[in-house]
Amino acid sequence: MEKLLVIISLTQRIYGKWLFQKLLSGIMVAAGLTIVISIMVSAMLVGGLYTVYFALLYYGIEQLMAMLVIGILAIMITVMLVIVTFSCLHRLRRMPRTLLEQSPFTSRAMDTLDAFTNGLMAE
Repeated sequence: MEKLLVIISLTQRIYGKWLFQKLLSGIMVAAGLTIVISIMVSAMLVGGLYTVYFALLYYGIEQLMAMLVIGILAIMITVMLVIVTFSCLHRLRRMPRTLLEQSPFTSRAMDTLDAFTNGLMAE
């Protein structure tokens, strides 16, 4: 009976470590993709604004007016991206738990993540 309890205890520890490693690898992949995608989107937005600016100059808009239009457009895009970011964080905070029985490692990680999002969303 003691051997069975030892085997069960070891398998629970191994499963907890495996689940924690799987969680960390998923977080790292998501963070890496988020960083790469944000850099690419930023480069496309800057290139797009640069192209629109020179298109406005090409079609006869004065330089000051073209800069004003591009500035207003950049502010509108920034506000829109901030709104989308906060709505995604709000949805993430309310996401239901997918793992009913969590290992101690993942429950600590989820508690830390919950505390972080609660602090971030607090007004």
